[in-house]
Amino acid sequence: MQIKKYTAILTLVGLAVLGAWGDVWKDLAKYKYGEGDAAEEAHHLLQQTPVEQHGAIEDALLKVVAAADATPDGKALACRMLQQVATEKSIPAVAALLPDEVLSHYARLVLQRLGNPRADAALRAALDKAPDKVKLGIIGSLGERRDVQAVPPLTKLARQPDPAIAAAAIVALGKIGGAEAARSLGELQAGDSLSSARWEALIRCAASLPAAEAAALYEKALARGQRTHQLAALGGLLRVNTDQAAPRLTTILKGNDLGLQRGALTLVAEGAGAAPVTKTLTDLLGSLPEAKKAGLLTALGARGDKAALAAVTAYAANANTGIREAALLALSKLGDAGTVKVLLASTDPKAADALARMPGDEVNDVLIRCLADSQLQGAALKALAARAGSAAVPQLLKLVNDPDAGVRKAVWSGLGSLATEEDMAAVAAAAFAIKDAKETAAALAVLKSICLQARDKGRCFDFVAANYDQASPAAKASIVDLAAAAGSPAALEVERKALKSGDKELYGKAVRALAAWGNATAAGDLLELARNAPADVDRLLALRGYIQLAGTEKFKLHPGERMELFKKAGALAKRADEKKMIISGLMLAGSADALNMTGAYWDDSAVRAEAELTADQLMDELKQKNPAEVKALAGKLQASKNAALANKARKILAEIK
Repeated sequence: MQIKKYTAILTLVGLAVLGAWGDVWKDLAKYKYGEGDAAEEAHHLLQQTPVEQHGAIEDALLKVVAAADATPDGKALACRMLQQVATEKSIPAVAALLPDEVLSHYARLVLQRLGNPRADAALRAALDKAPDKVKLGIIGSLGERRDVQAVPPLTKLARQPDPAIAAAAIVALGKIGGAEAARSLGELQAGDSLSSARWEALIRCAASLPAAEAAALYEKALARGQRTHQLAALGGLLRVNTDQAAPRLTTILKGNDLGLQRGALTLVAEGAGAAPVTKTLTDLLGSLPEAKKAGLLTALGARGDKAALAAVTAYAANANTGIREAALLALSKLGDAGTVKVLLASTDPKAADALARMPGDEVNDVLIRCLADSQLQGAALKALAARAGSAAVPQLLKLVNDPDAGVRKAVWSGLGSLATEEDMAAVAAAAFAIKDAKETAAALAVLKSICLQARDKGRCFDFVAANYDQASPAAKASIVDLAAAAGSPAALEVERKALKSGDKELYGKAVRALAAWGNATAAGDLLELARNAPADVDRLLALRGYIQLAGTEKFKLHPGERMELFKKAGALAKRADEKKMIISGLMLAGSADALNMTGAYWDDSAVRAEAELTADQLMDELKQKNPAEVKALAGKLQASKNAALANKARKILAEIK
């Protein structure tokens, strides 16, 4: 009961919608493109109507299609809508439009999408009655519908003198396929103008036949067709019968038709044919002329069949540069763990490229094992770095004390490329155990590289800082430099130790590091240095670093905190350069205090212009929030020698009043 009730409700809704649009179909029958809203209204109605009510829409559209007085534009639009709702009952009315030179196209699309045998029959029946102008379209629709019953009439049309109709019929026969279409095409005596279309249709038709019959057709095309047909036929033959295809492929590759050879190699590269084809090709390598070997090696690599690996590897050390490089390129795709040592032993730069691109984690495993071989160590390190083989780090750390200095140098180079912050503890321990100054410098450079790229620079630097007390003076200097990038509590403690060390070089490095600090935690240390550092240059560096902290937006300080820093800096700043830094930073504070502080610089001719400009900008920003302070400062600025600024001050005073 509930289902029937629900259906009844939908029916009423649908009828209500149709009723509301009662004049749409009359308007559609009179419709002309570009005139009125009938098209839009009809489409809107179709979208509003429930699917189960599309039958009523179909009936209305069929009345438009059959109406003697309906416009061609109206009928065309009705057919376009019927493509969405038509059923078998639409076939007679739509089929009647097939001979019409204007409406045939729209009618065909309705029938073509119906997928009904009666629709196919209607298309076939129209072939005799339709004028040549629309016959081409009907032929095309029969081909798209794969209508086997259309083969006899299409065969007849394929023999017509009109080349356009004959070509269309030939193409349609190829699409329909099957034994009857293949036989018709095979028996067809096509002139030169239709020969290409016939071969294309035959090759397409072959894909619908059993393997043996398809192979026979492909063989005919290979023997007599043009180059494009031969390649298409070769591709088909490789799919259905590799035993037949392999000798054909060999003949082409040994021949003199370069275009045909390029096409055949493309088929090889795309993987056409099964494993027997790969064997045929690898057997062929030895007998091919030198000029052709590189092309086949490249195609075998792209093919990706591991069965070719041994044959390709044999050419990896070939004296001919082109052949050797083609083999190495192929190995980058075919190679495996067993190929690694061959490539490591090669002096050709392409071998390193091949190792870098070879797939498989087992390749990394072999490369790591090769680190123990002094002959292969250097090449293995480079390959691991190129492959981003971070799993090799533990093995590399075992080699940092190798007796060979060259190996140690290569190891640290490899660690610089492969180690990450996860390896920092072990790498730092190894680095600070080195006694040689040059090697220590290389190791510290690796630590710096890891730390700078780390997500958590502070945690990464902790492993470095833990070695500071026992480090050599040169190593301490490097640690002090690196601390600024970390900006952590441990890093700040390192700088304080350097300041108290009594070592003049470390002291200077610590001052410079603090002046470039990455956060505001160094503010207190910088202020102390700006006040009390023994050397003028150090006091100046510290003061500039302190002002930089106060005036840098990325340091998220409260406006009150910024102003406190600026005021302390202002008490120490004697030179115009530092005063200008303070004045510029006051804009970031954006407060009444900042505005008032600009007044302290109006009587200083070296920075008056900057101070007045900042005051001007701050007054604009603060006149709504702090009118009293702005009024006081604007009153003073009326007397400025800068006429524009004085006028601006008077204008702001007027606005505040």
